[in-house]
Amino acid sequence: MVSAMGRARDACHAGGGGYAPMILVVGGAHSGKRTFVREKLGFAADDFVDAAQLAEGGVPAAFAGRVAYSVEELVRALDADRALERLIGFDAVILSLVGSGVVPMRAEDAQWRERAGRLGCALAARADVVVRMTCGIPQVIKGNLTDAPRGTQGAGAPLEVVFVRHGATAGTEDHRYSGAGTDEPLSSAGERALRELACDRDVFRVITSGMARTDQTARILFPNAELMACLGLREMDFGDFEGRSAAELKEDVRYRAWVDSWCETRCPHGEGKSDFTRRVVAAFREACESERAQGSGRAVFVVHAGTVKALLSELAVPKMEYFDVHTEPGGAWAATWDGRCLRDVRPASGGDAR
Repeated sequence: MVSAMGRARDACHAGGGGYAPMILVVGGAHSGKRTFVREKLGFAADDFVDAAQLAEGGVPAAFAGRVAYSVEELVRALDADRALERLIGFDAVILSLVGSGVVPMRAEDAQWRERAGRLGCALAARADVVVRMTCGIPQVIKGNLTDAPRGTQGAGAPLEVVFVRHGATAGTEDHRYSGAGTDEPLSSAGERALRELACDRDVFRVITSGMARTDQTARILFPNAELMACLGLREMDFGDFEGRSAAELKEDVRYRAWVDSWCETRCPHGEGKSDFTRRVVAAFREACESERAQGSGRAVFVVHAGTVKALLSELAVPKMEYFDVHTEPGGAWAATWDGRCLRDVRPASGGDAR
């Protein structure tokens, strides 16, 4: 049987392994950990639950996806494996470091410190972001703070978002891998199909990946809009597989290995699914923050099929599986971004961002 710690390590190596993003905040007593989570990440006071209350069962529904604090106390009642299982599902976990100082006289205190240390190691392996607090000053020691989950207090008003896949290209029609390394235009048929879609002329700004096919699509569907390029939203970089079809690559052992890994391994000279997803999610969050800063209540993205897969599989609630997200050329999805998750995800018309 695989332990909870083993699953956490596997999730870390796989770039999350299907778990929701998590931040671990560590530091000594009274070092500003909870203040940081409230003021910098936007979690409200009622988002916090004392982890000692979790010893008898799983995460209470009222606190799922929120903040657990004093988790070192959880291992007074549970071993580190079982404690970790109770904490998976929280957005933020706060751990006081108890391993320094005088060696405890009592055996049970020494064992508690050892379990707390082991739990900290497992949580750090599981976490997307780890922050150490010292005298109220945060130091990011793993990941990027822009990837950390956010509470609703820091999210501002919900943002309506629309994801439109670009129109068909020659590569689309020939079923070739056309990723970040292939900047091809729309095909004639792709342009004609887009012009037949209803256009929302009230969209004044559209975020694209900056590639020719997304910019062309945006200009056709939203002719009055200003285009803003966000390069982090480009399609996956397929490396040596760019411009080639699955039929052409079927005898390539590198391609077969990549497919057998469910695209988790890196394409030769390119990206893997986990790296790609992290890039896209970080770019999306930054773009949404920029839209909010400009007072927008809606953000329209014209991007790629893989970009939509990555965003919905990582951020949608209820969860959507990466390979279950299908978007035809010119197709679209609409959702509500609350600063942490994409909710009310639904198909939409590519030309109608209303």
